Amino acid sequence: MKTAFTGLVSALSAKVKYDLKILDGVRVHVNFDDFALLVEYLPEAEQVLLAASVAEVPPDGREALYRALLQGQFLFVGTKGASLALDPEESFISLQVIRDMSALTLDNFPLLVEGFLNEAEKWSVRCQELTQKEQGAGKTRDNGLDIHRIPGMLRV
Repeated sequence: MKTAFTGLVSALSAKVKYDLKILDGVRVHVNFDDFALLVEYLPEAEQVLLAASVAEVPPDGREALYRALLQGQFLFVGTKGASLALDPEESFISLQVIRDMSALTLDNFPLLVEGFLNEAEKWSVRCQELTQKEQGAGKTRDNGLDIHRIPGMLRV
């Protein structure tokens, strides 16, 4: 199956017009616009993994971000079959998908990568919006009490 993986990478190289290099016989690292993409052949399972980092985890406001990620992950509807994950050091969010080699062809593999990168871009934007929104809300809360919102407070 390694030769099949090599064929898939060659088909992707031809599509993007860039010579992709297979490292250690099983993985490809390539930057597409703002996304570092990992394509890795998993020989023991005869599968191909696609993974891309979509956002850094902010120091504040993680709860809202994590909630949105879990909701997007529900029944894989919001991720088009991919999975969102948090790295072990809790520093970045990754979008990942695994496909069986038997389901991949020279024609559909570049389309899979393109769709995956489109989904990664969508989640990158969504994470950035949530982070900015939460940081903006945090600034308001950090400024102290809003006396105009407390019922019964005497105002002059």
